[in-house]
Amino acid sequence: MELKEKITLDMLTNDSVSVLRQKFINLGGEDVQVGENVRNAYTNCESDREILRKQLSEEYFNAVIAVWGN
Repeated sequence: MELKEKITLDMLTNDSVSVLRQKFINLGGEDVQVGENVRNAYTNCESDREILRKQLSEEYFNAVIAVWGN
């Protein structure tokens, strides 16, 4: 049984982003959520950018920075 994590960048604006994390396992060909949704909000500031850089894959981090700018 493999645990998969789904990340959704929700409400991405120039000022902030909400990161939704959900975990799933596949049972009988159907994905079933395990545990609760975990949602964290971040603002477009240096400290939150550094947190996002460490917590998100490059693909997701680059998507946020594409909206926030350098």
